[in-house]
Amino acid sequence: MFFIVEGVSVTVKRQVLFFLFAAAVLASYVAIRTITGGTGFEKHVPLPRLPAVSFYDKSGTKVTLDDFRGRVVLVNLWATWCPPCIAELPSLDRLQKMLPEDKFAVVAISMDTTSMEAVAGFLKKRSVKNLDVYWDKDRQLPLKWKYDGLPTSFLLDRDGNVMKRYDGPVVGDMLNEVKTLVLK
Repeated sequence: MFFIVEGVSVTVKRQVLFFLFAAAVLASYVAIRTITGGTGFEKHVPLPRLPAVSFYDKSGTKVTLDDFRGRVVLVNLWATWCPPCIAELPSLDRLQKMLPEDKFAVVAISMDTTSMEAVAGFLKKRSVKNLDVYWDKDRQLPLKWKYDGLPTSFLLDRDGNVMKRYDGPVVGDMLNEVKTLVLK
């Protein structure tokens, strides 16, 4: 059921609808996980390491996962057009802020087809301050990594081996598990 409010701009109406859609998607995801008793920890990637791929940082420098060796890494694949991805960004931002940078890194890689500037602007507009900006400019991740959709996250140990794979937003117990692993 929709109602029309006179004097409210189309942009505000779109933002409200987008927020309601994102909230509904996140609520559905949580409800399914609760009903099925799933935690997101059941899926394990059969590979000990993700295939080598390069992506880009904000300055346009090529980066690989080897650049993060020695730290626990939460690799998060997301996009600006993905409501569950957007819903989890504040949690990932807080997680990066609360854990020591020399022991942990959230590597949030945008899968957008726009530009690095557009992705950086998107994060800045949403006050995401603690996550570094990464972008799959060459579109290699979907070709080499196996995942079902966005968001998808991979938790890597200090040697770069995949410990867990999370399909869907990283929330609640998943964040606690990450904190526990990092602070060991």
